[in-house]
Amino acid sequence: MLMKQLVFIFLVFVVGCLSLVQGPESSTQSREILIIYTGNLMGELKPCGCDKEEDQGGIERRMQYLIDTRKKHLHTLLVDTGDHFKNPTRQGKLKAETLLTATEKMAYDAVALGDKDLVYGAQFLKDRTQIPWISGNLKIDKFEPTRSRVKTFTNGLKVGILAVVDPDLFYDHINLQIKDPKQTVVSLVTHLRETENPDIIILLTHAKREAALTYLNMEGIDIVINGHIVTESDVIDTVPVQKIRKLFVQSSSRGQKMGELRVIVDQEGNKSFSHQMVKLDSSVKFDPEMVKLYKHYNNQIEAMFFENLADKRNISRQSVYAGETVCKNCHPTEHAVWSKSQHGQAYNTLREINKAFDPECLVCHVVGFNLPGGFISEIDTPSLKNVQCEICHGSGQEHVSAPKPGFGSGAEETCKQCHVKNHSPRFNYAKYWPKIKH
Repeated sequence: MLMKQLVFIFLVFVVGCLSLVQGPESSTQSREILIIYTGNLMGELKPCGCDKEEDQGGIERRMQYLIDTRKKHLHTLLVDTGDHFKNPTRQGKLKAETLLTATEKMAYDAVALGDKDLVYGAQFLKDRTQIPWISGNLKIDKFEPTRSRVKTFTNGLKVGILAVVDPDLFYDHINLQIKDPKQTVVSLVTHLRETENPDIIILLTHAKREAALTYLNMEGIDIVINGHIVTESDVIDTVPVQKIRKLFVQSSSRGQKMGELRVIVDQEGNKSFSHQMVKLDSSVKFDPEMVKLYKHYNNQIEAMFFENLADKRNISRQSVYAGETVCKNCHPTEHAVWSKSQHGQAYNTLREINKAFDPECLVCHVVGFNLPGGFISEIDTPSLKNVQCEICHGSGQEHVSAPKPGFGSGAEETCKQCHVKNHSPRFNYAKYWPKIKH
């Protein structure tokens, strides 16, 4: 009996030791986290769909991607590098409000600020208390974001997050205070090491690429994630740069791709990285909650469109545009070619996707939208629907009254106003012209 009891105690002891060595939460094994990062959103709620190549991103796909990814990876960290907004317009502000609501629901761990995030003022950001704003060296209008954040995972890994902005990207303002970014990093890293001693320190930078790369040389920083964009057509280098167990990456533009950075920390604290950019294309389904949110935004834009109709109707309707039916009188052959082209059906494409009231879409699908005498609505100005002759060749009322040779010779430059990268990335006038040649 005594022998059996001794054997039993010995087995319990062995099993206990094995559990200490082999347990999934053991600090003596390699541990892993997945960092997901975004940035440079520029108010992109949903891709316009004008070109399949650019049909990527949007809040509906981003949310579904996050739901799916978090189910597969228990230890995830979600961060953003800033520049959420674009131009400060009435429609732009509705986009910004919708985007911030989506950001709250996506449960980010840290959201850095960029220069374009200040276009609606500090209070606009401060009111969104559920968003974990972070900036170590930026203070605006009595709004001071958190200087640093720390997240501890159930596998024992502790991650510190810092963020700084480059002062050169911001305009001078009496209520804007920006401290030296590198001095700030040194101070914050020292404080984190003394108080939290994290296993990994991530620095979110909002700077030009060349300036952001220099932070890899700073002691204590393991990962630099940079974001900065001037225009939505900017080409961003998303290829990682590795330097002595440190890594530098940049956010994609307009939320088209999600950055994934897998970090493994071994028993000695050494870090290894693997990286990929994930396209949010049509293979990613739409999240139902974000579909509802986008529909609400769409309803707001439709209400704004009809609200503005009264003012536009009160303005003199004397137009500088003749309309395609008048052009047809002298150019029937050219008109026949145009009628069969996509230009001749441009307005219908908006109706099919319920966007025939969106100012950002109408400007490239009708004649003279928001210009004197231009398109108002399909009821008020039905003769100005579609991408007509006068969009490419210029307003033709005077030409109709006194025809002269050489009218509309500057068509190529006009095409480039709508055939921009994010709507028509492969546009080449020499290749596109034969498709509509007339």
